[in-house]
Order: sequence, then structure tokens, then C-alpha cells
Amino acid sequence: MMEKFVKIAALMVLVAFVSCKKEEAKDGLGGETNIALTAVDSVSGVYVELDGANALSTEIRVKSNDDGDVTYAGTVDLLTLSQDMQTKALEILNEHGDYYDAGKYVTLTQDFKLNFEFKVRITSEGYLDYFADGKPWVIAKYNDPVVTTYKVTKDNGEELVRTITEKTGQDDWPFGFFLIKTVKVEQQVASDDPLVAHIEYRVNHKFGLVYLKYAFKDGTELAIDVIPWFLL
Repeated sequence: MMEKFVKIAALMVLVAFVSCKKEEAKDGLGGETNIALTAVDSVSGVYVELDGANALSTEIRVKSNDDGDVTYAGTVDLLTLSQDMQTKALEILNEHGDYYDAGKYVTLTQDFKLNFEFKVRITSEGYLDYFADGKPWVIAKYNDPVVTTYKVTKDNGEELVRTITEKTGQDDWPFGFFLIKTVKVEQQVASDDPLVAHIEYRVNHKFGLVYLKYAFKDGTELAIDVIPWFLL
């Protein structure tokens, strides 16, 4: 039971979670791949809220950077999770645990520490992940305008879409002790997803992915802020 709980908890903090070539990559994301955001061993803070209440804080570290394919690693002490987070995780486990294959990303130690690891692609042009059946799916290209869409087709044939829905060009998003410009992206979730109703991202050209929000079908919300303090 605890091992399954760990996998679900890991899913909640995955962040979900740079060589100098300027060529168009096979996945459609070009730009420089050797950037300050993804220097090996750099550490970012991850702060999680469930329905507006602090639920978890941890760190993620850049373990490797393979020409823009960046592997992040981190650890969560399960015993420090808030009661609300534990309740939510157990709910996910009991009803939908088999749907989310978090096992490929996490390992559990004997003292109930969760070690997680995941890969994303980050360049000076934008950000993408591989969480849709392992396929590259752009979250955003920083210079693209509002209404730009990014699509992926899952193994079952279903097409999913991410859309840029806001880009004010103003320093209006709270980020640590500052305000920054962000690009807001909204994601269509898979039709068979048993839990999540909607996903929202915010990205910044310097700091990458800085915010995720998961709206669950039961009305609860999970918000994740990612802050690379080393760049401030």
C-alpha cells in the first residue's frame, strides 16, 4: 500500500515537474541547448499547494543534460506530506492507481523516501515533455503568439492539444520576490483520464516552466510553483 501511495505522490510533484546548436530538432523544438537554466547540478525549489494550502516543498536537481534532453531528480520524505495531500493521494490510489504509471519515474527507500527522476526537453526556444506515451509534446515556444496550438497523438489514436491562451507581455506573475512575464498554456486531458479535468502551465523565457495547476474532476486543485533560485 505504501509503495503505491509513493508512486501517486510522485506523480503529483513531477513536474510536472540546454551544446549551443541552433538547428530545428526532430521534435520541432530548436534553439540553444546549453543555457543557464539547465546547468548540471543546478537546483530548483518546488512548492505544492492543495486547494490553496501548503502541502509539500522539495527540490529538483538537474542530473544530466544530453543536448537539451534534461533529466531532473529529486527526493520527497513521505512522512512530511500534509494530511490533505496524503488523503488525496490515497483517493487517487484506491480509485485510479493503475491508470497513472508513475512506477517508471520513482523508487522507494526503506525509510520511506521517494526518489523520483524524469526527462523533459528545454532549450532557449521553449519547453516540452514526454509524458504522453513517451512522445515529445511541446508545452510552449516562448515567442509563439496567443492561440498557438501544440498537438500530440496518443498510441490509442486520440489527439490532445495544448493552447497558448494568455501572453500579456507584462511583469504581472508573482515569482519568488519578483513579478515576471509568463506565457499561459492550457491543456486538453485524455478522454479516459479518470481524475484530472484540466491542466494549466505558465512558462518564462529565462526560468522555463514556473507553474502547473491540475484541476481535478472532484473540484479540488493542485498548484505547483517551480523556482530556480540560482538564477535570481
